[in-house]
Amino acid sequence: MIRLPVALFAVAAPALLCSSAFAHHSQAPYDLSQEVLIKGKLARLDWKNPHMYLIVDTTGADGKSQMVQVEGLSIQQAQVDGLQREDLQVGKPVVVRANPNREPGKTVRGLDVTTADGVVHPIYAENKRPPTLTPAKSLAGNWAPSLATTNRMFREMAQWQYSAAGRAAQAKGKPADGICYVEPIPFQAILNEVRAIEVSDKEVVFRFDNSGDIGVRVVHINAAHPANVKPSLFGHAIGKWEGDTLVIDTIGYAPDPSGLAANMPSSASKHTVERVKLADDRLHLSYESTVEDPTYLDKPATFTMLWDHRPDLKLSGPDEACDAKVAHRFLEE
Repeated sequence: MIRLPVALFAVAAPALLCSSAFAHHSQAPYDLSQEVLIKGKLARLDWKNPHMYLIVDTTGADGKSQMVQVEGLSIQQAQVDGLQREDLQVGKPVVVRANPNREPGKTVRGLDVTTADGVVHPIYAENKRPPTLTPAKSLAGNWAPSLATTNRMFREMAQWQYSAAGRAAQAKGKPADGICYVEPIPFQAILNEVRAIEVSDKEVVFRFDNSGDIGVRVVHINAAHPANVKPSLFGHAIGKWEGDTLVIDTIGYAPDPSGLAANMPSSASKHTVERVKLADDRLHLSYESTVEDPTYLDKPATFTMLWDHRPDLKLSGPDEACDAKVAHRFLEE
């Protein structure tokens, strides 16, 4: 592996600290302030969820063949940002830019892959070639934030005014490393994975693709919250139309270790109000959310973001479901 000079990665490092991989496991084992180049041939590609893995046959410092395992994003996150399975051909030469592991010889964190044709394919790095978007007719359809948008949201969430209890819980708590699970709102809303929206007179259904697991959220139109809401992952959501804006009020969230942000818990008192509408350019969906949680937030937090219209992307099928063995692969090294 070739270690790059500090000047090459000093600008990029802050954005990478906020990568959406926090949804799956801690990034602490990687040195995000360093970059290395791995030159060799792609010996194997494990195109799996919740993380893909590339095995690169390279030459070690001793001049002998060495297999380096490179961790990537989930299939859905990679596809949202422009990487396709056919881009990475086993047996072909590759140059992988990566963050090294703090322990020599262990898995590295891939940033991008340059193939023999000179094309740079993003992994954890943000794509410099955004997709060509097509106009939408309504909220119905498939949508996904870009990795750049998700990274911005992680930075914003880090600045929310968390309570003393929130900061203590985050410092004390252990992330749900390597586990297949779906995060709740608002965390689920910011992740750069596909979500499909279905609209009818009585309900609006959101299907969130979380690294191969599908989370279904139902918004009941022109309804009221029941007297005794049974706590659940997505809570009880009611909606109303204000012109072309869907306003969603949700209570009854179950406490969750990542209920507010990456490894920032939420309580049973969490309450969200979201405003969703088709943007003027019809290429994006405008999403705004205000989050209250008196246990873990000193004051409500409001954020806005855009979801890209992505009819070219589909929700995961059974063959792409989150694989528990793959999910624990990082921990078993």
